[in-house]
Amino acid sequence: MSEGSRRARAGVRHAVVVATAAALLAGCVDFSGSEAAPFTGPPTGRATTTTQTPPPVPSRGPKPPGPCIDQDPMVLATCLTEPTAVIPESDLSHAYVAERGGAIQYTTTDLPNREVLRIGVDASGDGGLTSIALSPSYAQDRLFYAYVSTPTDNRVVRVTPGDEPKVILAGIPKGATGNAGSLLFVGRDLIVATGNAGDTAAARNPASLAGKVLRLPSPNTISPVRPQVLATEGGVRASLCRSPKGGPIFVADQGATQDTLRVITPGTTDPVGVSWSWPDRPGLAGCAVTDGAVFVSESRAGKVEMVLLPDGSATADREPVQVLDRAKYGVFGRLAIGPRGCRRA
Repeated sequence: MSEGSRRARAGVRHAVVVATAAALLAGCVDFSGSEAAPFTGPPTGRATTTTQTPPPVPSRGPKPPGPCIDQDPMVLATCLTEPTAVIPESDLSHAYVAERGGAIQYTTTDLPNREVLRIGVDASGDGGLTSIALSPSYAQDRLFYAYVSTPTDNRVVRVTPGDEPKVILAGIPKGATGNAGSLLFVGRDLIVATGNAGDTAAARNPASLAGKVLRLPSPNTISPVRPQVLATEGGVRASLCRSPKGGPIFVADQGATQDTLRVITPGTTDPVGVSWSWPDRPGLAGCAVTDGAVFVSESRAGKVEMVLLPDGSATADREPVQVLDRAKYGVFGRLAIGPRGCRRA
């Protein structure tokens, strides 16, 4: 029996679902269906997402039958084990999905998942493989960058299928919690958000790599220059996002006293600000940026909210608007934005 069949029969059917977000500022948003905690979603055992106005059913014909091919036209992939990150391709019918246990899966709407590579990780606590990013020149070098946990630390590695991972940044502190990280390329620079390893003092310590947002310039060598610190005092689980058109970097993070959506604009006189904060600590798990808004997922509160931004500003001036809730869709984790003007295949 294949691993996919075992998962399906055991009812472990986490999924990644694509949703055309025309009703949500004309973007296309993908939601990875789990955070690091075990899935506790709806009775189907499948994490699903949509928008307030359901998108049209794709015109593609029926999917072929199979234990890991979901007949729901909105499901991009199922039979996933704790997905932690998703990178959609241009037509939103294919994606790379990271699983916390160390696998990177290539997923399609109508074929079983295909494991592209597997990285050895320590997935204890909330660690493991918690973020991936494609090299800016992925079409030529086929490089994945990954944020992973080992028995002794958290680190950033780069790897291509069939090769051994090469360490880009090691020595990020590891703890019982606060091990999840996030990766985002801005041009040739890799932006890295690190967890605080359960130690708020380490996050405030400028000599520690815990609880920081870091800039690694052109991380194509194994011994890069020491990373530049863009922001400090990070929390347990930071997630990076940025508009495909450019602009500031947003960081959705879980803090000890409040959750925050911070905004980072490198090279300015006031580089770090707060776009919005949540004193009730709903468990920010992911974010995605479209024109005029940032979407944030909340794992404890079980919803996705839209933080509206005034023209020309990265700071919200009104309460966030709820757009999805757990009662219908289960656990929400990391978010990813698809290409503007994308087409349903």
